[in-house]
Amino acid sequence: MSRALTRTNLLLESGKVRQLRKTLHSRSNSEAVRRVIEERLAVEAGLGALRALRELGGPEDVFGRALTKKK
Repeated sequence: MSRALTRTNLLLESGKVRQLRKTLHSRSNSEAVRRVIEERLAVEAGLGALRALRELGGPEDVFGRALTKKK
């Protein structure tokens, strides 16, 4: 997948960026920030899918294994 990159100036705390790079084993600050952005967008997409599923009434328990709510 081809991605167009653009140069953007951001004000970031250097200690947090260093910690992020170390945690992600990233080669550069840019790589670390791009990975975190991609991961967050994936999380938001997943949450959106769950919300849509909930609006449709949720998944159907065809095996009858779901816990029932006690009143």
